[in-house]
Amino acid sequence: SAQVVKNIKFFILDLPKMRKIINLGSLTAMQMFFEVAIFTAAIWLSGLLGKNPQAANQIALNLSSMTFMVAMGLSVAATIRVGNQKGLQNYKELRRIAFSIFLLGILLATFFALLFFVFHKSLPNMYVDLKDTVNYADNMEVISIAAKLLLAAAFFQISDSIQIVFLGALRGLQDVKVPTILTFISYWVVGFPVSYYYGKEEMYGSFGIWLGLLAGLSTAAILLFIRFNTLTLKLIKEKQS
Repeated sequence: SAQVVKNIKFFILDLPKMRKIINLGSLTAMQMFFEVAIFTAAIWLSGLLGKNPQAANQIALNLSSMTFMVAMGLSVAATIRVGNQKGLQNYKELRRIAFSIFLLGILLATFFALLFFVFHKSLPNMYVDLKDTVNYADNMEVISIAAKLLLAAAFFQISDSIQIVFLGALRGLQDVKVPTILTFISYWVVGFPVSYYYGKEEMYGSFGIWLGLLAGLSTAAILLFIRFNTLTLKLIKEKQS
């Protein structure tokens, strides 16, 4: 006998909800794009200085990217926990949770910063063949440049952790438009010009490029902290009134 399919239900797309999801997702993607793009620009700028500065840049970028994953995990945790408390309209608890994650991020970032500072001359050795006598001079130059870059990376560990955690917390509040503008200003209006100017060979070279990254991330950390603090205090005040 023929099988009859029953209980078929059609649905109508909820366009307002879809529009909201697309808006949240696209602006979040732009935030990530701006940050990835500034580090890609740093690779390009270092390439203009030669193969050894570019190799050193890749070493420092690889090490700092690994430690950044910890801050990224905390950022995701902040998004989830803040979003939960926003749904409950418990804004005081929301702030407590966000600042707890923020402080944890600073502690871990400080630990990684100390590692980079103490072992900045040793860590690059893992990436080069010290037994290669043919390229020994180039390898020594790469290690020397990478060691200096790790000093800059040590300082922006904290800035990077702060900005990514508060960016995650703001996403939990579904606040993405203003943070997108703030990240663009921080990375491309502040960070890139500093990297471009100080990254010239006659200035500070590769170290100057990373000074620009430090400037951009520090600016983002300050602006996003102000945004989160202002927004949550406003929500608490509105609920109490």
